[in-house]
Amino acid sequence: MQSVEPDRPPVSVVVPFGGGPTGAVRAALGRIETRAGDESIVADNSGGGAAGLAGVAEVLPAHGERSSYHARNVGAGASRNDWILFIDADCTPEHGMLDAYFAEPIADRVGAVAGEIVGEAGQGALAARYARDRKVLSQTDGLYGRGRTVAATGNLMVRRSAFEEVGGFVEGIRSAGDVDFCVRLQDAGWELAFRPRAVARHRHRETVAGLLRTFVRYGAGSRWLSERHPGMSERWPLSPYELTRAGIDSARLALAGRREQAAFRLIDGAGLIAHNLGWRLPNTATRR
Repeated sequence: MQSVEPDRPPVSVVVPFGGGPTGAVRAALGRIETRAGDESIVADNSGGGAAGLAGVAEVLPAHGERSSYHARNVGAGASRNDWILFIDADCTPEHGMLDAYFAEPIADRVGAVAGEIVGEAGQGALAARYARDRKVLSQTDGLYGRGRTVAATGNLMVRRSAFEEVGGFVEGIRSAGDVDFCVRLQDAGWELAFRPRAVARHRHRETVAGLLRTFVRYGAGSRWLSERHPGMSERWPLSPYELTRAGIDSARLALAGRREQAAFRLIDGAGLIAHNLGWRLPNTATRR
């Protein structure tokens, strides 16, 4: 007996591209099981590096500023469907992701639906294993999953009418635009829903230095959020007590033979320092 695919509306897939090799993006787009009416758009924020993706997606220049939020706005503005799926260039969709988004009816007042983001299991670098263990981008079990009030744009499907009502993403910033978008969406009366079976695998940073730079950026975004939405975001706690506790925990874990978790606790402490450093820095995107 032939299986029947779940009915779903057409979707516009928008990928902001900031530079680097295009092979992974090409492979990721190829994993999305599209149907008639679907479209794929790559918003090139790299200055021309996405030209090689023209065969698998419509490539649009998004060169006004060095910002993924600017690129997402450009891509969304050129799309034509009622649902827009934002997925990052360093994410790989699981098979059946679009169908998983529509496996259950979406209520009329739902303005955005968040899928799950998990770490790419094949990454063996310490920094990637740390991010996977700490569920850094998880929409259900990590920082984004707490309280179910915000979601990351690495894997987020948005209703066009809701996107247009709130004016899309804030531009001119480097970080936290996804959280801000979710807050404004709900302030406008829309709801945020979750589909944990709509999974994308994220390729985390391969070096500890790269991971800590990400935490610095998060810190800058957190301060920007705290000023824009008081009480929404807090600085990660940094004190001699927290750093000492991380060091003691690391030593105990190492003595117990749990070397990886010992290293993770040291990264926890370094992450606190990085986030607090970022808190003192501007969250301003670079103009081209």
